[in-house]
Parts: sequence; structure tokens; C-alpha cells
Amino acid sequence: MFTLTVLFGCFLAAISCKIKKVKAPVITQLMWYFHLSMLFFSILSVILLICGYGFKGTYTERVFFTLYAGSAIILYGLTQPEVSGKRVYLAAFYGFPFVLAAGLLLPPLRTLAVIMGLGLLSDARMERYRIDDDFALQTRSIDIIDRHPSISLVQDKYYLFEKISSDVVMPERRVLGVKMEKRGTDSVMLHLNMLEDAGQVAKLDTTLSLYR
Repeated sequence: MFTLTVLFGCFLAAISCKIKKVKAPVITQLMWYFHLSMLFFSILSVILLICGYGFKGTYTERVFFTLYAGSAIILYGLTQPEVSGKRVYLAAFYGFPFVLAAGLLLPPLRTLAVIMGLGLLSDARMERYRIDDDFALQTRSIDIIDRHPSISLVQDKYYLFEKISSDVVMPERRVLGVKMEKRGTDSVMLHLNMLEDAGQVAKLDTTLSLYR
């Protein structure tokens, strides 16, 4: 709900600024600095994700992306109506909800609009299970989209970053509980309790290598 709440609040603020014709050049300039800094961190987050890394924390990248888009929406409400590339750039963020609404009204685009809306606005549910000071196991799922969670191995790297090895285990069932037993310094024994479609509880035992 964080993404949806922030973007909805920014959208209302932008509409309010447009209706009241707010002129605040100092605030607008400061907002531009903030927006560009979020753009920098968003681009860095994408590069890190492509390389299998990320900032520390389960939702850090999501926060950067949300604040980047939200600040652009507010800037649209603060900028004066004029024809410029900057205005068109901001209008792309401000007009996104209207594009989704139009897609929902057109049957050929309805499925695509629903998938885009849920994928961009639905926050993934993440849980982390600590292995030791350097490693953790992370489960990630979006209840509306994902039927089964993805399980990743997370390793602390370079103070601010972490290495993410995706899909180290693919249970293809809903995970009810996780138990781990570390074996030496380079492996961990993983015990999963999972819920099958028939309502029965299944178990999966496997060993994970901590260094990949």
C-alpha cells in the first residue's frame, strides 16, 4: 500500500496546485533537485538489479521508484502551462492514471491495463529469515499476481549493497514456515513447510550453498 498511498497523495497535491494556480519557484526548484536525485538512485537501482545486486533493505528500490514518480507528479502541478519538453516529461507521470483508466474501458487493452496497474502499484510481500551476519533467505510474493513465492539468497556486500541470488528454491506452493540449520561456513540446510492445493501440508528439505 505504500506505493499506492504515496502516488495518490502526490496526485491530489498536483491537482490542488493546478486548481489554486500555485506559484512557488523556490519550492519548485527544490522539488526538481529532489526529483533528479531520486532519478539518479532509480537508475542506479535498475543497474544493480540487472547485475544481481541491490541496496540494503527489502523495499529500498521500491521507495526510490515511488518517490521519483511522485515528485514528478507534484512538479507537474507546480509548473506553469507551457509547451516544452520538460512539461511533456512530467505529463507522462501525471497522465498515467488516466491512461490506465482509458485502458480499462477498452476491452482489447483491459487485460494489459490490469496487469500494468497491479504490477506497478501492488507492493510485494517480502519476508527475510536470517542465516548469519552475512546471509539471509528472502521470500517474495504478490498475492494478486503470484501464486507461489520466489525464494532468494541475500548476501551483504560493500556496506550499502547486497547480492541477490534469485530463485534458489522454487517450491511452487504457498510457504507456511521456514526453518534453517547452518552446516559449516558454506551451506545451510533448509526445511520448508508448504500448503498444497488440496489443503495438505507438504515438506521440502534441501541444502543451499551460501557462496555463488
